[in-house]
Amino acid sequence: MPLTLLVTMLVCFAFSISIAVAIGGSAVLGIAIFDSRQLILVPKEMFSAIDKFPLAAIPFFILAGNLMETGGISRRLVNFAKSLVGGVQGGLPMTCVLTCMIFAAVSGSSVATTFAIGSIL
Repeated sequence: MPLTLLVTMLVCFAFSISIAVAIGGSAVLGIAIFDSRQLILVPKEMFSAIDKFPLAAIPFFILAGNLMETGGISRRLVNFAKSLVGGVQGGLPMTCVLTCMIFAAVSGSSVATTFAIGSIL
């Protein structure tokens, strides 16, 4: 079975298939070849793996970061931090740290901070 998984993944990588699809596809193929009775459990396990309430919050934090970036809040925050520490040597890294610190304190999410500030800096 390990040889089948390895060969399947290498074939998928040769055709430039993404890593997640290659791993998932080789696992499903291995189950189908060696124990097809267990194949019915694959969709159930896939659904139960993503059926978690905290995972639902991640897209909304990403949306909040995109809205703040589109609305110009992040740009003004970067300009404010740049006015505080931008003139000293190493000002850009300090601006990035200060902006992320303020933004994370406001939003409470590192995901939203990354999406809002990452597109600017």
